[in-house]
Amino acid sequence: MYQIYGGPASPYSFKVRAAFRYLRLPHTWTVPMEGFTGEGRLGEGDPGSTLARAGKGIVPVVCFPDGSFRADSTPMLYHLSDLVPERTLVHPDPGIAFLSHLIEDMADEYLPLPFFHFRWTIDADWCGRRQMIGWNGAMPDKDLEPLARAFTARQQAQLGPGSPEASTQMRQQYEAFLMALDGQLQESLFFFGTRPSLAELGLAGQLSQYAADPYVSALLKRRSARVFQWEQLLDDMSGVEGDWAEPEACLTTGLSRVIGSLAPGYFSMMARFRDAVGLKDLDDAVNGIRYRVKCLLALKSELANLSARDREAIRPTLEAAGAWEPLLFEQGEERYVLPIEMI
Repeated sequence: MYQIYGGPASPYSFKVRAAFRYLRLPHTWTVPMEGFTGEGRLGEGDPGSTLARAGKGIVPVVCFPDGSFRADSTPMLYHLSDLVPERTLVHPDPGIAFLSHLIEDMADEYLPLPFFHFRWTIDADWCGRRQMIGWNGAMPDKDLEPLARAFTARQQAQLGPGSPEASTQMRQQYEAFLMALDGQLQESLFFFGTRPSLAELGLAGQLSQYAADPYVSALLKRRSARVFQWEQLLDDMSGVEGDWAEPEACLTTGLSRVIGSLAPGYFSMMARFRDAVGLKDLDDAVNGIRYRVKCLLALKSELANLSARDREAIRPTLEAAGAWEPLLFEQGEERYVLPIEMI
């Protein structure tokens, strides 16, 4: 039995749980209430806490049957796919597998930005209360309110200076993604056949929060009933049986549009992060900006390591999405290509 320690508003927790359900691996789901307050991380300062034992300090964390603790959701999903090869999340074609990983990374690293922005601006009071209730269980309002206020202030401090223009841009990028995904879902429920891949699982985690928070959920329901219902499907695909499509059949206009709807925000974000932290000292990064830069370098390495045939097969799709040039190595990056390893 695997034990998943997740959070009530953590997209990566829902992503990992959806993967366990699809892979039909026996598991339990626990929200670890280990002294979490509005002012600090769960189990912070306690070396024996569940999260500290996983070496990451934030959910999700999974305790494997052998007693080891693992964190990082992306390598974990690759590892679990190896354990259940008949239901693997990795398409057998290397080029298609790369596109799947690209969408998953765009979902993991970029899609939290719009909902995080609106979560801690328009919806701050509701979301602060919701998260403290989720972490702490039953408590009276007199105890809940100061926790929620402290946690909300902590989260808002991470936003930096905002502006009406930034909010408008966030909403427009989010709605463009919804429209691209809605178009894809008019043709197929999955990107690469009749079964999910890493791409769908990455989106599953983020959409769990877009379906929950008041403002972005209202936009989602108004703009796309398909995407809202798709999120419900992705949460539990344990009953899904399906096959992979042939590589040529995967390279659709709808796929390119989905990638293209995420590419501007994703690559501009990554450029800002690279400028902020540079390319040094990335080896030990497990969270934050440095980790995101490391993820992009790993994607660039994966694309460069494809055979010429596989790389050229997916090039038109990436070019149409505006993602080909940004995924090529820039000067100085080769030295810092780092594999994303299991934590």
